Amino acid sequence: MAQVQIFDSSFKQLIGDEVKFLQMVASEARETKEAPEKWTPSSVSGLICSYCKTSFNDVQQQREHYKLDWHRYNLKQSLLSRSPLTEEEFNERADDVSSISGSESEKEDNLESIATSQGKIFLKTSQGVVFSMYRCLLFAKKEELDNNVLLDRLRECNVNNQWTVIMLGGGHFAGAVFRGSTPILHKTFHCYTVRAGQGGSQSSKDNRSGSQCKSAGASLRRYNETALVQHVHDILETWQQEIANSGLIIYRATGAYNQSILFSGKVPLLNRSDSRLRTVPFSTRRATFTEVKRVHGLLSCATLYESSQTLDDVLKHEVKETSPKRSKVKNNNINRAKSRENVERPLPVAYPASRSNSLERTDQIPSEDNLYISEQEISTKSLLENFDDSLTLEERRRKKPKKTKSRNKRQAEREALHKAKVYELMQLGNIPNFELYLKNAKIPDDESDNKSSVINEVIDAHGNSLLHIAAMHRQFDLIRYLLEHDADPCLRNSSQQTPYSSTQDGDVRTVFKTFASEFPEKYNYNKAQIPIPAVLTDEQLEKRKLVKKLKREKEKEKKKATVLKKQEECERERFLQLSDREKRALAAERRILSQGGTVVARCFLCASDMSGKVPFEYSGNKFCTIDCLKAHRLAHPIVLS
Repeated sequence: MAQVQIFDSSFKQLIGDEVKFLQMVASEARETKEAPEKWTPSSVSGLICSYCKTSFNDVQQQREHYKLDWHRYNLKQSLLSRSPLTEEEFNERADDVSSISGSESEKEDNLESIATSQGKIFLKTSQGVVFSMYRCLLFAKKEELDNNVLLDRLRECNVNNQWTVIMLGGGHFAGAVFRGSTPILHKTFHCYTVRAGQGGSQSSKDNRSGSQCKSAGASLRRYNETALVQHVHDILETWQQEIANSGLIIYRATGAYNQSILFSGKVPLLNRSDSRLRTVPFSTRRATFTEVKRVHGLLSCATLYESSQTLDDVLKHEVKETSPKRSKVKNNNINRAKSRENVERPLPVAYPASRSNSLERTDQIPSEDNLYISEQEISTKSLLENFDDSLTLEERRRKKPKKTKSRNKRQAEREALHKAKVYELMQLGNIPNFELYLKNAKIPDDESDNKSSVINEVIDAHGNSLLHIAAMHRQFDLIRYLLEHDADPCLRNSSQQTPYSSTQDGDVRTVFKTFASEFPEKYNYNKAQIPIPAVLTDEQLEKRKLVKKLKREKEKEKKKATVLKKQEECERERFLQLSDREKRALAAERRILSQGGTVVARCFLCASDMSGKVPFEYSGNKFCTIDCLKAHRLAHPIVLS
């Protein structure tokens, strides 16, 4: 026994020009046998058993027959497509038949049952080589096996060796695109969506009870479920080109929620009618990249057997190892319809045969050393009148009537299921499914106002309507759909909030404002707390523009006056900091400037022009050079008093 990769050239040489199903060859051989003769009942009363091929004279005899092991055995034989046994044959084989429940059939596993349980098919080439591979690689789940297309499917697997494997469950995602045995793309991530210690995702809990967020963990799980859907969509949309080029798309998505991620929505990620879709035919562990590689490795291998005899030996060995001995478990449920066997048990005290004659005597008084056992027959016919059961067998077997639920309780359960279904559709935002549900929903009191009453009904315990739920979950298209179909935006929840005020999201509020501007007369938007932009005429618009222009000019003048005032304040502060001499010099400069002259900075010794130069200075005197400064100091010495 050996393994070979389906993508290798050795596999192409193995399949050759002819391949057939091994189990079909066996079934063809069985079909060539003569079919059993058709049984015709000889009873005129019409009371027969078609499984045991026998007839009865009355109903009581037929009922007693249905309790027999012979009938149950033939019933099991019929399920296995085998011919029944007569009563004489069954009595002869009573010791060989180990169990009527089917333990004998478990020992007689054939090739078809083993292939079905393993999800594989066994094939035989023209050279006589037998090999097995998983059935899902060649045929879809409901597709019948056909020898005519088998060879073409095998060659397609060998030619197009690019497969996509996707695993999703329990908040874990793992996916990869394989070219041959090499992964060219792969991605894994995990989101906290499963309630720890209780199993199941948060959405399944909400769908059962319709509950709102009651803890931080529940809010986090709801957020992570949305993030999980978005991540999966982003990844598979990025891989769209490689998935389109794949020969097979193998996926595992446990539960309706995980399958809805792949197959639901306006534009589903995968198409259920795609002929390349296959499910993983065996049990898997947590969705990781290592598990994805293991799944791909198992599916892409074909197991070779030297001959059919080698295959039989291997299968017998696997059956012995995989089917453990069943331990007998005590069953407390007693089957009243089946008669119990009378088991002869020994007496608790043994006595000699010589005293057997004295057992019938009851007048002897035994002593302590010599005890006797006496037997007496006591008749109970006198008690028959007092304790006789007057019920017939049919009346005794008649089942007690089941307790039915009250009308109010059934109505409450229907309303709870209805609200949970509507809440789920609102979360998904699927308008076609929601519209179809509203179309099928029926309220017996007023069928004419059925749709509007469902749209405006209260969904949860917080008094939120459908419009509240859509606004909280940011379903923009659904908000507009509800407003167009008479969903009242003025309804308030238990917190006295309208749908517009129940959310602070700017995009959601924009949807309400846009609808209000398009249909200003449809609802009372003041009561709904939705601001409506006023519609102005051309004259009003021109007047508003003129007012805005005058306002801007006034703001400019006010700003200019503020700057001038600030400059005046700065000049005033600088002037106050000057000395009296500097103030007189500044006044002299202004006087000269007012008379049309020019103020020139000159040296205090040589009177040369110092405009644009940095003067040398001491005691308020300014000079053009250091020599002028020295000469001035020598001419005007400082006298210390």
